[in-house]
Amino acid sequence: MTLPRDAGEPVEERLRKLEKINRALMGRVERSTDFSVNGFSLFQTAILLEGQVSARTSDLKRTLEDLSDAYARLEDARDDAETAKQNLTSAIEAVSEGFALFNDAEELVMCNTPFRALLPDIEAKLLPGTSFPRIAELFAQSRHLVLDQHRSTDAWRKARIELFRKPNAAFIQKLSGDRWIQVSNKKTDTGATVVFQTDITDIVRAERVRRERELDEQSQILQATLDHLPQGIAMFSKDMRLKAWNHRFIDLLSLPLRLVAPLAGFERLWEWAGKSVFAQDRKGRERIAAWIRSPAADLDPVELTRTDGSILSVSGKVMPDGGIVVSFADVTEERRASDALRDAKETLEQRVEERTVELTREVIERRAIEVELIKARDKAEELTKSKTRFLAAASHDVLQPLNAARIFLSLLDGTGLDLRQQHFAGKVDKAFGSVEEVLGTLLDISRYDSGSVEANIVPASVAEILSTLAAEFQPLADQKQLSLRCRPSDLFALSDARLLRQIVQNLISNAIRYTARGGVLVGARRRGQTISIEVWDTGPGIPEDKRDFIFEEFRRLGQDQPDAPKGAGLGLAIVRRIARLLDHRIEIRSRLGKGSRFAIEVPLCASPEREVKRQAEVERLPVDLASFTAIVIENDLVILEGMMELLQERGMRAIPAVSVGEALETLQSLEKTPDLIIADYHLDQGTGTEAIAALRSAVGHAIPAIAVTADYTTKVQAEVRRYGIAYLRKPIKTGELFALIHKVIAP
Repeated sequence: MTLPRDAGEPVEERLRKLEKINRALMGRVERSTDFSVNGFSLFQTAILLEGQVSARTSDLKRTLEDLSDAYARLEDARDDAETAKQNLTSAIEAVSEGFALFNDAEELVMCNTPFRALLPDIEAKLLPGTSFPRIAELFAQSRHLVLDQHRSTDAWRKARIELFRKPNAAFIQKLSGDRWIQVSNKKTDTGATVVFQTDITDIVRAERVRRERELDEQSQILQATLDHLPQGIAMFSKDMRLKAWNHRFIDLLSLPLRLVAPLAGFERLWEWAGKSVFAQDRKGRERIAAWIRSPAADLDPVELTRTDGSILSVSGKVMPDGGIVVSFADVTEERRASDALRDAKETLEQRVEERTVELTREVIERRAIEVELIKARDKAEELTKSKTRFLAAASHDVLQPLNAARIFLSLLDGTGLDLRQQHFAGKVDKAFGSVEEVLGTLLDISRYDSGSVEANIVPASVAEILSTLAAEFQPLADQKQLSLRCRPSDLFALSDARLLRQIVQNLISNAIRYTARGGVLVGARRRGQTISIEVWDTGPGIPEDKRDFIFEEFRRLGQDQPDAPKGAGLGLAIVRRIARLLDHRIEIRSRLGKGSRFAIEVPLCASPEREVKRQAEVERLPVDLASFTAIVIENDLVILEGMMELLQERGMRAIPAVSVGEALETLQSLEKTPDLIIADYHLDQGTGTEAIAALRSAVGHAIPAIAVTADYTTKVQAEVRRYGIAYLRKPIKTGELFALIHKVIAP
């Protein structure tokens, strides 16, 4: 049902209006009864009025009924609103947080008990209708509110009102009894303001405990760090109270433990130290005390002398919070060394002055000494430069007698010796062979140590090196009844083929020498970008503590045992030196009683391009030497005689010469050009290559020639090859000599 527009008005007021209308109608009826009018007209008027009154009365009854219903509904609405208000109040009271509602005029509408109970002394004054500025003033004056020491009551009140008028705001406030609340307010869409006050005391206390625990842990870490420092460290608060220290601080200042405690005053500690430890250093003590009283800046190091004579360096630093850190370091040894140095300097200066006076008189002598020193330096440099030449000459002089002996032994073997003589000659030949090997190795070591050996790094065929060496050592392995197996590889190593061959040769020789039964395996395998060339044996093995020992000169395992293999102990010394020269790594693995493995690691490289031979070379057959003439140039008459005998024994015509001049003179008297020139490289005047070049120039063409030398350096070999001359190493072996002769003179 729809209510009339005035349904919201009080019922009494509506009834009063209706009665007023009724009286007006009745008066109108009475005034309209005029006896001067005829009776019928009155009758009609009466009937009309009765109908109108009846209609109005019906309307009035309906209106009264509607008003009654509206009043009933209004009462129900009032009851519902009151119930809702009571429910809202109960709900707000049930909230544990403080709650307050202010209207748009900043007047308190309602608040709950927790809101009022936070500040008991103003609880009774928090009444509805109170303005917020008044409530802020009451809060500021409460004895339960704890303000910052630099904040006044009026300043707090103004700040609170300012925050209240913001759309959203929050802050944390401390209360008495170590209580804390978080206050927040928020504007509603209608302009009202809701304020919440949450008790966060438990959270603040828990956070405080956590921070205290963290600080305690940090304090322990700091203390452990301080205790490990060599300096004495003491930290003081802004009011000069001891906060932290280490044991070194106590030791250096000799402080009694009863004085060293948290919050101990600096003055007391320093007073005790000044009287007992630094009693003799008043000036330094007062300087530090003055800085402590007003530490405006860091303290530069100050040295204090203890009563026992030791010296402490004291420095200080001002912390951001106004506290200080003081460090004490014992610098006694440094100062003693410094004093000793200063004394030495003063003494030296005095001696220099005295010596200067003496040198004034000896200046000429000193200049002469300087000149001699310069000459000595130049001489030493020249000796260093000529070391290679000296080694070459030394090898020549050492091997010359040995070369002569080998030549005459070869001649002696063809003189029809009986069996006993042949036996003795063989023994002598073996002895000379051993001497030759030792001397050659020693000279090699000298050349490697002097740096006169230069490596020619080119691609080298691993298969060619290993196969050749296996064939050479096979007879020696067969003689000892050992198996010698070779597992070559088609890989190419970036190395010096000659020097790499010498390394592997020495390793195989050692393996066969020290292996009594079983065998030796030689092979190569690829490892990434390197090749591992390996020699395995089934020998006695090498103890781990002897694996460096065996690479030293004249070192052999078991050399004190009567049945130990014979050798000079130089093979591995050569191996190590060549490996260093080539920058190749040597690896050893060994098990006692099982055997050993030596490996040399060399860089891997691509296979070089080789020229395809047009046709297979036919092996040349030895030629008859009876129709050939040879000029032999040798400045050693004994060796010259031996060479003549060797050549003539094979039917050749040999013409001797001790120099290039004599050879040229002999050449003019010959009926035909000689077929061969054999020249010693080291002559009294010039070299063998120069002598051969001179003879070739004299005849107008290149006579086949052989240079014989004990100089194995790369430089000499390169020079010989540059002249197109064959190269033969001393001591001369008869077989090698004649094989080379057949090679150079064969058509």
